[in-house]
Amino acid sequence: MDITLSWDLFVIVFFAMVIAYGFIIGKHESVKVIIATYIATVAVQGLGNILERVTGESQTMLTMVGLSVDSSILAVTKLVIFIAAIIFIVVRGGIEIQYGKETGSALNVLITGLFGFATAGLILATLLSFVAGGAILDAGITESASISAMVQQSKLMQLLAFNQDLWFSLPAILLLGVGFLSSE
Repeated sequence: MDITLSWDLFVIVFFAMVIAYGFIIGKHESVKVIIATYIATVAVQGLGNILERVTGESQTMLTMVGLSVDSSILAVTKLVIFIAAIIFIVVRGGIEIQYGKETGSALNVLITGLFGFATAGLILATLLSFVAGGAILDAGITESASISAMVQQSKLMQLLAFNQDLWFSLPAILLLGVGFLSSE
């Protein structure tokens, strides 16, 4: 069997791992991960903008010291802070999720799977926007030199990049739907 590493394979494996992780931690903890991802996305985008502004203003001084800050270093920094922020918010953020009425077990399994699916899409769409160096929900994300090759090579990356508005809104829509199902 010949398996070629590709971006499509990466997307499939990433979705499978996040969905499996969602089943391991359960529905309530999956909601915490979604909330933490939204918070981390906004926080890291803000911090990234501050870093760009500060390093842009002091680029001459940084160059004299021997440091160079380019877009790839900023992207990696954003990615690391993003992952760390999600973990920290989930573990230490003080967020507790409890639904008033639990749905049936079959529906509970479906909801948990949907939360995992939506979380994977949200995280990948966020990572793409950080790597592209643009703003969140930037319509021109596919023209970025950083990800244009990825998007051209992979149908699934195209799906993620062109529909990033869906990936950013799907978890919130699911949370609202489950909130209505679980209210007393």
